[in-house]
Amino acid sequence: MKLDKTNEILDEVVLLTQYAFLKTNDLKKDNNFMSCYQHSDSYGIFHDSKLASYIMAIHFASQIFDHQIKMSGIGYVSSYPENRGQGDISRLMKEILEDLHDEGVSLSNLAPWSETFYRQYGYENTIYQKTYSIEPTMFKYFKLPQAGKILRGNWSNPTLSSLIIKLYQKQIDAGEERNTIVRAKWWWHRLETYYPGRYVAIYVDENQAPQAYMFYRFVNKKFKVDEIYYTNATAITALLNFIGGHISSCTEFEITAPEDSLLEEYFPDQSGLKISVRPYMMSRIVDFGKIVSSVKFAGEKTANLEVTEDEICPWNCGVWHLVNNSGETSCVKTSAKPDFTGSITNWTKVLLGHLTLKQAIKLGLIKKLSSSKLEFLSGKVSFYDYF
Repeated sequence: MKLDKTNEILDEVVLLTQYAFLKTNDLKKDNNFMSCYQHSDSYGIFHDSKLASYIMAIHFASQIFDHQIKMSGIGYVSSYPENRGQGDISRLMKEILEDLHDEGVSLSNLAPWSETFYRQYGYENTIYQKTYSIEPTMFKYFKLPQAGKILRGNWSNPTLSSLIIKLYQKQIDAGEERNTIVRAKWWWHRLETYYPGRYVAIYVDENQAPQAYMFYRFVNKKFKVDEIYYTNATAITALLNFIGGHISSCTEFEITAPEDSLLEEYFPDQSGLKISVRPYMMSRIVDFGKIVSSVKFAGEKTANLEVTEDEICPWNCGVWHLVNNSGETSCVKTSAKPDFTGSITNWTKVLLGHLTLKQAIKLGLIKKLSSSKLEFLSGKVSFYDYF
């Protein structure tokens, strides 16, 4: 059930969360926890007047191309060990998804402790991260641009933080993002306490306009970039030159970037790069019609998509008629025959994940029932957030 935000309930939530996640600090004094708690709905089940299971549903917004939609981030999923296996989490997850639909929330994201566990609730891998492990000698190729400069400091510097927020919003407004968080003010400021000791570096051009930024930290002798964004080749060259300036003090260099990053193409010699891609977050389509109306597609003006399986969100099942009207997508249910058919999780891989429709058909995840040449635009996912 959805929990009231009383002091008594908070005490119960804190006790369970501290135990489940091995927290030794007082979470009521922890900004990382309390800021999420204050911007979320809490769900829990009591046994013998004691909170036994708990889930936090945090309020966010996600950008899908030109559309900003409501998104719920699922976190702090927990139960006391003596209560596990009782089905509490399953009941809570179903209740949450029904409530999200009623509240106009179209999408949910979470960081899974078990992909197979959350897949039973309709979640599927959609958000991936690409990691570059770079040998120090690889940075010798990058020279500092003649124009512009690097600004370095901490998030607490209001000048630097405002420049980063401006750049982040620039990529959101570009209309290319697909399931990237629209960071609210409270979430931006949470970054400083969630990642203590991090530095920021910003490249500004000759006009003092920001063109690139990164968050980085030192882990022993590793230079670790947690987030990076750049608008052009000059900007990324400046950041790579700045990173290379640490080869006398760091022996390892690692950059985390979006899955579609082509950072390796800036290196004249790629032999000193080790590149890996890993799943980072799973997504759950709560409102299929809303999500399809937010994505972009090409190849056809209209198409019919069928959702064959979605037990928890049955309103998604049926055939949906897509119309592309001068770049604007509309989507309504229809009684017509489908051109393509698949389960909600397989459609999630196509609409929000990294599979093209053609790839999903070849893999047998989506069935093609007509000669339609429909294809969805992939966009990009700049997702570094964690909850």
